[in-house]
Amino acid sequence: MGFGLFKKDRTADTVFTNGNIYTQNRELPWAEAVACRDGKFIYVGNSQEVERYIGPDTYTVDLSGKYVLPGLINTHNHAALRIFEGMYIPVSQTEDLEGVLGVMSDYIFDNPEQEAYFGYGFEEDIVKEMTQKEASEKLDAVSTEKPILLLNSGEDVLWVNNCALEQARAAAQQDGILKMSVSYFMQAVAPFNEEDLQNRVKELASEYSSKGFTSIFNVGAPEFMNNVYQEILLTMYQQETMKQRYFGSLELAGNKVGRLQEAMKKLIQKRTHTTELDDFIHCNILKLTLGQEDVCEEPIAERLQTLLMEASERGFDVHVDALDHEAFIASMEYITAIRNAGYRKNNFIIACDKEFRKKSEGFNLNDMSMENVFFQPSTRWEPANEYAAVEEAKSIEEVLDCFTVDAAESLGIENKLGSIEIGKLADFAVFEKNPFGLVNPMLFKRLLADMTVIAGQVVYDAEEENMQEWYNLMSGIQL
Repeated sequence: MGFGLFKKDRTADTVFTNGNIYTQNRELPWAEAVACRDGKFIYVGNSQEVERYIGPDTYTVDLSGKYVLPGLINTHNHAALRIFEGMYIPVSQTEDLEGVLGVMSDYIFDNPEQEAYFGYGFEEDIVKEMTQKEASEKLDAVSTEKPILLLNSGEDVLWVNNCALEQARAAAQQDGILKMSVSYFMQAVAPFNEEDLQNRVKELASEYSSKGFTSIFNVGAPEFMNNVYQEILLTMYQQETMKQRYFGSLELAGNKVGRLQEAMKKLIQKRTHTTELDDFIHCNILKLTLGQEDVCEEPIAERLQTLLMEASERGFDVHVDALDHEAFIASMEYITAIRNAGYRKNNFIIACDKEFRKKSEGFNLNDMSMENVFFQPSTRWEPANEYAAVEEAKSIEEVLDCFTVDAAESLGIENKLGSIEIGKLADFAVFEKNPFGLVNPMLFKRLLADMTVIAGQVVYDAEEENMQEWYNLMSGIQL
């Protein structure tokens, strides 16, 4: 027995047969074969009936008893941050002036070969009382020979030494630029190697594929990093070399939280620019990082609620990283007010410590609106921790739910992804080992995929990848 949309002239583009296919569809939990056409499943069932969909131009893959899961969706992803690893100096917002100078001094001492030094993440309050000249002289005390640039977490304050300032002014004069933007300044003084970044994106995509991920949600990175990453993805899309669907977001933190008009304009632009990319690149999510100071200071809290209301009215989903209990309570109160105002269709993902969700004095989660609200662990983890979202899972079934149906629902794409069903996008991952044979659900993170498929097309084959790596290694050996 199988489910299909069969017509005599409806042959498949690709057919995958003789597998153990876990569909996440309650009506047909397991299948042996699938047929795909125009990027979607047109048949899910047994290996005998699928033969009706095979025509002279159908590409057929014998799965030889391997295990198939719906394409895994990573909702705890920091791809844009990861490709820049080692290219910038992370500076904590908690560092005071001396702390920031110390971090930069130590890094420059340990890495004297670099031509320029770029730090990111400092708290702008430490320089707000200084003039530009005074601030630059502070960094001159660290180095006068090489340019130093520091961008705050809100990405609206660029702190530089005089060496960087002189280089930027010289470049602007040569280019006829009268007013320098942050992006121009950085490109003129501390440019990133474009080819290196492109190679990193491709390597990272293969890494995600090896774990079975066919979709990723980028939960946040500095805007300029997100923009660079998305531009590379657009190039890969045009070259038909993408290995994952990408769900992007606009992240607001620090002073940016209160900038309503600017935020909505950028979010609308991002959504508009990705509307015709065949479900490969999306941007429909507002990402907020909130702490007590954001929700307790009256002007900011009021603007924040207005921002969330307008985002909901325009149909944007919202992802909130609640850094403390106060921010969590305020977030739930905002959501309840939004639902009571009649905006019920968009999704909210609240990433926080699970302890925040417990009943406390003056707060009971049961009193809050839970319509289309999803919870997950905080995303303020190490960027490479791709499995933080399943830390609370107690069984392999819960792990798979988290990476498939639950992830799709939280992103509002459950009608397209998350299960292997007729009419849904044909994304899935193939494993030689049986995931249900794992003695501990956390061992799933060690499971490696043999193949990943997006829109019915094989985009990753572990055997071919290994052969390519071996070829590259041998080509690099000088005889």
